Amino acid sequence: METTANIVVPLLEKVLKLPAGELDGLEPDRDLRSLGLNSLSAVELIVELENELNIMIDDDNLVLDKLSTLEGIGQLLGRYA
Repeated sequence: METTANIVVPLLEKVLKLPAGELDGLEPDRDLRSLGLNSLSAVELIVELENELNIMIDDDNLVLDKLSTLEGIGQLLGRYA
């Protein structure tokens, strides 16, 4: 999970327009929607992840519920490792 957090948290801060370091220590099961993640910002996050990791995430996985926690994002990214 640490590796996922190291990749995802800075991108999440960028997408949500939060200061760098604002989400340090983010719990893996924290609902990211409580931080402002919505369907539009989730798509922005997916694009950032695809660019950062040089992957293409299937459209079937573009579901906000799958992207609403670091844990969920980690599971999703695990399919592309």
